[in-house]
Amino acid sequence: AMDFALIAQAATLKSRIPFLHFFDGFRTSHEESKIEMIPQEILRAMIDDEWVLAHRARSLSPDHPVLRGAAQNPDVYFQGRETVNSFYEACPKMTQDIMDQFGKLTGRHYRLFEYHGAPDAERFLIFMGSGAEAAHDTVDYLNAQGEKIGIVKVRLYRPFDVNAFLNSL
Repeated sequence: AMDFALIAQAATLKSRIPFLHFFDGFRTSHEESKIEMIPQEILRAMIDDEWVLAHRARSLSPDHPVLRGAAQNPDVYFQGRETVNSFYEACPKMTQDIMDQFGKLTGRHYRLFEYHGAPDAERFLIFMGSGAEAAHDTVDYLNAQGEKIGIVKVRLYRPFDVNAFLNSL
């Protein structure tokens, strides 16, 4: 939960795309698991001060008022929506870059889509959230029994990177 909270915060500041980070609170609060807190120096290394300053500069403030989004008809509205496409298209790569930076600093590596299982799998599970770890163990067990199963753990749902998903398979 802490790993992805940090990754999400860094990625949202870098990409300028809002992120929704969630985790299974019941499992997190009721399991007996070993945890490894992220040291303060790694937290600082992951958050670029320039991103924070740029984010604050874009905030709404009476000291520098701006007009954002007025009443618009559909044709004008959709022209405005098209202007953000480049941000959404760049977001998955930026997020993977943040994940790679996190991996270098902590030794815990993540991918947008992580495949685990038989290289010649005939069936696949696609999971998000904490259930993916239990399914990961189940895939190992079933493959040891002669099955050909794989699992893809989805780490970034939106914007969905179809190519990264297909490459994970």
